[in-house]
Amino acid sequence: MATIGPSLPLFEHSVSSAAEKPQSKKLEDYRPGYPRYTALLAAYDPYTICRRFSKLRARLLLLKQDRLSLLEERLEKVDREERSPLFLGKSRCDGNLERISLLSEIESQLSDYETDQFVDRTHRMLSLGPAQKRDVESLQNWLDGNGCLTREECAYLEHDRELVSLAPAGDCAISQFEAWVEDKLIRLSGNFRMGNFHNMSNDPNVYIYSGSLIKRIAKALLLLLITLFLLIPVVVCNIISTTSVRISVVMACTISYLLMLSALTKSRTIELVLAGATYTAVLIVFVSGSSIEQG
Repeated sequence: MATIGPSLPLFEHSVSSAAEKPQSKKLEDYRPGYPRYTALLAAYDPYTICRRFSKLRARLLLLKQDRLSLLEERLEKVDREERSPLFLGKSRCDGNLERISLLSEIESQLSDYETDQFVDRTHRMLSLGPAQKRDVESLQNWLDGNGCLTREECAYLEHDRELVSLAPAGDCAISQFEAWVEDKLIRLSGNFRMGNFHNMSNDPNVYIYSGSLIKRIAKALLLLLITLFLLIPVVVCNIISTTSVRISVVMACTISYLLMLSALTKSRTIELVLAGATYTAVLIVFVSGSSIEQG
């Protein structure tokens, strides 16, 4: 991360929004403590980070599950010891009060297991994407430099393996390019920090960008990279006439293309297979067509 001054700066990927009004409040206009810290979190959605408390959720889930398991064992025991087969084959005539009581308790426990949606809520929490290390470090740097919260109440940021971001997941590739572009602009351009889109704080070490320049540059670079991956093998194969060399170029470009996809996106295996098959098919068709024309 770029460093200017005594502490590491905060970063925000570009957000497509209009420039803020000149009279809008800055972070320093809020009182130190939670008012200022929450103003910082509200300034950039990915800073809305929290713990998923996986261990506690697992503990509660196991306890609920074990209660039901015990009831299940008791019910099976009652069924095995039942002396009247009629009670097992016709529930309307079941006169075993212990079984009726157990079934009622099981129904109550299952209702607690399902109705409170604990399993569903746990599933949703575990499905949230992990918080970006860049954002966590930014918050830690800001808290270290401002001291708005006590160490105990900001210690949640130290549980890096449990931290999740509540912000909607964006395009992973674009986000990585935006972060790279922003780092370079901050380090190479002294005027970038003085723009109107960096007016959320008076602190020179705080970078909260709200313009669209970074997003446009990142998209342009990504489109350029995609274009190069598509056209370079075509140009090379057009220059080279040897079929074996062309096949080698197609293999190398396909491997590079798949590596790029796996690094920049969160593609599943089947998506990578389909992307690689499509990319290779297009190149093979071109190579075959060029070979026939030269023949």
